[in-house]
Amino acid sequence: MRRLPLVESRSAVYDEWPPRPGDFETIPLLRDSRGRSYTYLRLSVTDRCDLACVYCMPPSGEEDHTLRRELLTFEEAARLVSVFAAAGIRRVRLTGGEPLVRKDIVRLVDLIHRRTEVEQLVMTTNATRLSELARPLRDAGLFGVNISIDTLDADRFAEITRGGDLGCVLAGIHAALDVGLDVKLNTVPLRGRNDDDLARIVEFAWSLGVTPRFIELMPLGEGAKLPQSMRMDTDDVITVLGDQLHRTTATGVEGHGPARYLSASDGSGRRVGFITPMSNDFCDTCNRVRITARGDIRACLASRRAINLRNIMRAGGSDLDLAWAMVWSLSGKDRGHYFLDADEHEHEHVGMSLIGG
Repeated sequence: MRRLPLVESRSAVYDEWPPRPGDFETIPLLRDSRGRSYTYLRLSVTDRCDLACVYCMPPSGEEDHTLRRELLTFEEAARLVSVFAAAGIRRVRLTGGEPLVRKDIVRLVDLIHRRTEVEQLVMTTNATRLSELARPLRDAGLFGVNISIDTLDADRFAEITRGGDLGCVLAGIHAALDVGLDVKLNTVPLRGRNDDDLARIVEFAWSLGVTPRFIELMPLGEGAKLPQSMRMDTDDVITVLGDQLHRTTATGVEGHGPARYLSASDGSGRRVGFITPMSNDFCDTCNRVRITARGDIRACLASRRAINLRNIMRAGGSDLDLAWAMVWSLSGKDRGHYFLDADEHEHEHVGMSLIGG
């Protein structure tokens, strides 16, 4: 596919905000009214999942699942990624729901890899189906996977995931490593549910040469229904990990999302990552934009404000029409997500699996 030129907007902000469709003739780099630049796209490929983790999905699944005809087709998804790449997106993460439950997901990876010029294509997965798909995904162009695993105890894993098989996930982790995928482990710490397993998860990850990361529980969907007492912030996790870590200032990796890392205390160079939307938000440096499985573009995980890119494509819209919608979607992005604002509760009605996490 021909690469559309990267151009800066006419000024740091447009002459009017939001810009009108005729304000540019080529695809501009993605920026919002506060000057933040966007280089990282999270693309949901399904809102379905084969697990129902207690902080993510209701026991019987979401009531508002997307019908197959409402999903972005693989060709539509690849087209969107190509336009986003022209607008400055360099890293794309496939999410869900669980992306591996989407039929023929390997073909989508191949399409994006062949038809677009993004620098890195990665995926977040629960790994229940990864043991058989790791090699085809790697061959199709996938660079790495972030694997969700909240405990190494099989019974506790089944409880947190409402029926999941830990053995399948462990097999998926090993398969991903065997084929050369870059692997990270993601854990949501929950006081009274898995807090006594966090140190063990770190040692397990390090034994595989993998980086573990801890993600603070967010008050979204099912997570908003859990008791406040279950939430652990990063300082709580660091206290639990104790002398495993060297206590210095956590640092991040530019362009690779919000995680900040602390090093192992033994000087080995191993690290632990922390994602802190609650205790130390990173909204002022946000570089992420999200597309739901239906094609809605959302500038913030906590917002329900959206414009549907699928409908623009199916109505015959051009790439410039898509670019305008992308820029417009950023026009309402505020300085923060307001998770801790008592007067703002919109985010509690945002299902994590529906928007793509």
